[in-house]
Amino acid sequence: MKSRVLATLIATVLMVPAAAMVVPTAAFAFPFGGSISQVIFCFNDAIYANVGAPRGGQFVWTPSTVTYEFGPPSHSGQWLLGLASPPYYCLVSIQPIIVYTGTAITMMGSSQ
Repeated sequence: MKSRVLATLIATVLMVPAAAMVVPTAAFAFPFGGSISQVIFCFNDAIYANVGAPRGGQFVWTPSTVTYEFGPPSHSGQWLLGLASPPYYCLVSIQPIIVYTGTAITMMGSSQ
């Protein structure tokens, strides 16, 4: 009897993590969008963009960003719309070291 209870307990413990991976969890990305007021090209192959209203902030385009038709941020006045999530950095200068921080863009589309 004890071995049957023990086997059931072990099977339950092993099944719980597998079931947890099947259940979708919340995504922690948030939408942003607006006109770019400043673009800085970074040494670490990222692009820093200061985005204005309606949903602005400091954002960093990374090489892993899913980018649609008109490409990454390239000039001020361009409009961006997308999702952003984790914090990221932009290495602006090596000597002296200057680092700007922002939120990494996970996916985005832009105007021409």
